[in-house]
Amino acid sequence: MENRREMLAKAPLLPLLIKLSVPAMLGMFVMASYNVVDAIFIGWGVGPLGIAATSVAFPMQLFVGALSMWIAMGTASLSSRRLGAGLDDDAERALANGFLMSSVLGFVTMTLGLTFVDQLIGLMGTGEPVAGYAKEYLRIVFLGNPLIIVGMLFNNTIRSEGNTRYAMYSMVLPAVLNVFLDPLFIFGFKMGMAGAAWATVTGQLVTFLWVLRYYLTGRRSLIELKFSKMPLRWEIDREILSVGASEFARQGALTVANSILMNQISRYGTPQHIAAFSIMMKVSSLAVMPIFGLGQGMQPIVGYCWGAGLYARARKTIELALGAALAITATAEVFLLTFPHVFVRAFTNDPEVVRLTVWGVRILQSTFAIVGFQVIGTVVFQALGFAGPALFLSMSRQVIFFIPALVFLPRFWGVTGVFASYPVADVAACCVTLGFLLVYRKRFRRLEEKQ
Repeated sequence: MENRREMLAKAPLLPLLIKLSVPAMLGMFVMASYNVVDAIFIGWGVGPLGIAATSVAFPMQLFVGALSMWIAMGTASLSSRRLGAGLDDDAERALANGFLMSSVLGFVTMTLGLTFVDQLIGLMGTGEPVAGYAKEYLRIVFLGNPLIIVGMLFNNTIRSEGNTRYAMYSMVLPAVLNVFLDPLFIFGFKMGMAGAAWATVTGQLVTFLWVLRYYLTGRRSLIELKFSKMPLRWEIDREILSVGASEFARQGALTVANSILMNQISRYGTPQHIAAFSIMMKVSSLAVMPIFGLGQGMQPIVGYCWGAGLYARARKTIELALGAALAITATAEVFLLTFPHVFVRAFTNDPEVVRLTVWGVRILQSTFAIVGFQVIGTVVFQALGFAGPALFLSMSRQVIFFIPALVFLPRFWGVTGVFASYPVADVAACCVTLGFLLVYRKRFRRLEEKQ
């Protein structure tokens, strides 16, 4: 334990940031590749319309993820704090209550999803045959809601114990399984879109059993999942729900934004535009996910140094992470804008989809270089414990800038305006983030001068 404290306080910053960030970056990259591999197999096994269907289904899956993170983040935070205080019994009760709430939520969302799948697809404004593929996909994927919601809970509580390696494995496992299951179900069993969905649910089942084993055996975990502690207690559940509410709000806003986005593309564009957009987002996720890993590596250094009064070291870590993020996303933007055909043809050889994807990349990814700056800037305030600025910055891009741009720009520029909403929101959010960082940089300087 003392070695960890000394490492955070004294180790050279660049090697330390690399050491803490690389495992998280790899885990996030592999997790992003899960959706990319899925789309590639769907593109060749079903076609461009199948790829478009995954984007139509994405807002519903995103909302389920938001609900799961609401309980997962709240439970992980409470359990971790109780462990730190030596209250293992309370930590186990928090885990058990979180498990029960997640299980109920999983079955409720599964039932509602299966019951109202037609209406949910209708909200996206998508016509046939894309809507048909999306329904076929979601009717199976919704069956995995209990698995994904409870699995997300366990992943976060395992990480909160400090067992980041086991948590990383639970992220990598479904991605690796999908590489083998997708071609087996789509091509081997000739199940098409349904095969992709069953591959996803099968991977979720294996991952769920993997993380459940962690707590049931008790050999690796600091606490155990005990059914005797599952009766709900309002004082525990209230804290879980209140702490996780900000994460639900952030991802909930993302769900709303993606729903409006799909509706606008469907209204002003064609199914080929939806397929092109889906390909662009799948590929850009590979570039942006490592930035979230970089943020996870930066967080413990900044948080520890801020708490220890090492303000200069905290500031330098922030500046180093911001520079690294900018370098990563700038390099990715150059590649995306220079060689768009390279990645497009991995998904499809449909000439119209290829043309629209290349056209869309020029617009949508034109400001990708500054995305990393905005992401790290938000994580900075999370690491410092400034919940207000962190929540505002995480919400500002989606709610304040992106959604209004989605509503107004297409009225003048049609589907081009839909794609242009991304760079508009990126520039605006980056300017706001820069303003916040400059204000707090002055605060760091004043604290440094007083030492």
